Amino acid sequence: MQKLLGRPVKEALSSLPADEVTVVETAAPRKETRQEGTLRVIACREGTLIAARFKDGLPRQKGDA
Repeated sequence: MQKLLGRPVKEALSSLPADEVTVVETAAPRKETRQEGTLRVIACREGTLIAARFKDGLPRQKGDA
């Protein structure tokens, strides 16, 4: 399951038996769960994928606000 870390959840689920895996979405403390962004696997534990949303895009350039 370690090869799943960082992958989008849909991609990770396509390589696993769906009936044996649950997905738990998490977010940083004091923040609401994002509705936009790519849901990516950040941890795998006993048939559970833990995922968080990340804004996928070009990195900010030095000096951008």
